[in-house]
Amino acid sequence: MAYQALYRAYRPQTFEDLVGQPHVRQTLTNALKSGQLAHAYLFCGPRGTGKTSTAKLLAKAVNCLDPIDGVEPCNACEACTSIQRGSNVDVQEIDAASNRGVDEIRDLRDHVHYLPTMAKKKVYIVDEVHMLTQEAFNALLKTLEEPPAHVLFVLATTEPHRLPATIISRCQRFDFRRIAPEAIVDRLRLVAQRQGIEAADSALWRLAEAADGGLRDALALFEQAAAFGNGRIDDATVADVVGSVDIGSLVALVGDLAGRSFLTVMERLGQWYASGKDASRIVHDLLQVVRDLFIVKLSRKPDALSGKPLNPYLPVASRDDVTVDWLLAAMRRLGELYTQLRYVEEPRLALEAVLMGLAAERRTLEPAQPVPEGDAHRGEGGRPAPLARTAVEAVEAPVVETPVSADAARSASDAPKPSARAAPARTSAHRKRETLARLYRDRDEALERKLRDGWQDVLASVKSQRVQTHAWLLHGEVALVTPHAVVLSFKSRIHREAVMKQADRAAIEAALAGVLGRQVQLFAILQADWEEFAASLAPALAEEAGSREEDEAQAPDVVQLAIDLFGSDKVTVEDEGDDR
Repeated sequence: MAYQALYRAYRPQTFEDLVGQPHVRQTLTNALKSGQLAHAYLFCGPRGTGKTSTAKLLAKAVNCLDPIDGVEPCNACEACTSIQRGSNVDVQEIDAASNRGVDEIRDLRDHVHYLPTMAKKKVYIVDEVHMLTQEAFNALLKTLEEPPAHVLFVLATTEPHRLPATIISRCQRFDFRRIAPEAIVDRLRLVAQRQGIEAADSALWRLAEAADGGLRDALALFEQAAAFGNGRIDDATVADVVGSVDIGSLVALVGDLAGRSFLTVMERLGQWYASGKDASRIVHDLLQVVRDLFIVKLSRKPDALSGKPLNPYLPVASRDDVTVDWLLAAMRRLGELYTQLRYVEEPRLALEAVLMGLAAERRTLEPAQPVPEGDAHRGEGGRPAPLARTAVEAVEAPVVETPVSADAARSASDAPKPSARAAPARTSAHRKRETLARLYRDRDEALERKLRDGWQDVLASVKSQRVQTHAWLLHGEVALVTPHAVVLSFKSRIHREAVMKQADRAAIEAALAGVLGRQVQLFAILQADWEEFAASLAPALAEEAGSREEDEAQAPDVVQLAIDLFGSDKVTVEDEGDDR
């Protein structure tokens, strides 16, 4: 017998064997027991979750000559075996991607009226039904609404939103869920046992995670890993097959970051790149490992990772220098990097910069002296103590050149020098606040409204010159406008730095000049910095508004008081310069 792929050989043959879809199994088996089957079913959900397998199961169940308990197909009678082989003429599986026209649907409509040849019911399984044309859907409507009693339709799709509402309303809909990793691992263990393949649990979990909820993908990867490892599957084998890095190396990398082993981190990245690993894949896998470490750090229960082995994570998770705060910061930075890598010309440099920043940040997260447990990150009044800015963050802060006089420069050189570590962060933060304050004093609200109204024109102008710059600029928002400058805020540091490159900045400034009618200088800042600056202005603005209201309240309208007291016919209002 010819070899069959594992996902075909281990396709579920009974409803009891259906993995990860208990709601579908229960509903269909109850309908079969009661004899209340619908005339049309719609199976929708991600790939590899069992839609077509369930459709074939249903076709066997309704045509089985000797069903078990009136529900499960026996898989022994002529009807079951012929459907399983694909040779039953009364059960047709139609690929809508290649038979999507109105002529194919008309042909189907003409044949549904004929009685089945060898089965109890004619079953039409239409896979990828969303690929049908609008005309084909229209031709199918009437037949789908009132088919003959001997016909059963099963439509399957991964994109139900593309189906007309008139089709969906004529079917009984089932939404197939992504299969849980633990269910996939259990299935892979069973396959490994039956196939005589030696597989490590940690390797099976990596396969289940890579499959993203699809059992077919998991079995295909399992088969490939078994062939690569010659019947033995371990972490290294899976890493080579899926193009990722093995768990042990990733956990060791996190340990190196926590221990500030900069050279070791760079060497690991170099080895991974030399072996063909992709930056986005490294970030994805590292983010997954940091997430798992975070959970293990919070809970050491055996089921903390839903059955996933904890042993690879425990050595690093138990270290004192791997804190919950640092793991959260690592997840945040890696998450931001993962979403922005497609915009970066040199992904390797971006990854190295983020990892070096995480390693450097460890110097500020741990206290210099031992602190009682629970108080390490608490300040006065029990509030969390603010973390000191690192040198890396100070360098990343926006730098704005401000003119300095010669006398001021000499005075600054004669002034006592602060500590070397704190000076860069303090100077950068002070310069940033000072520049924003100066620009805010010159704020022109009329120009700002004009720019906001014409922002789409700015985007269109930039797009006509530089498409890539337009992509960066889409993520910016107008913060403030002065007669000579425009300040834009960006959520991502990558976008902010990109628009400040010389060519990109020139294109944006030209577009701004076209809308505002004057030459302006572009400034780009992080949205978090702008919100912090705006929050610092709130108390002063509130105090100013309060004093203004108080002054108004203390100065009542004397004329109105007189009118209220004496009546309007008794009061005459005269200006001071009036001669009367």
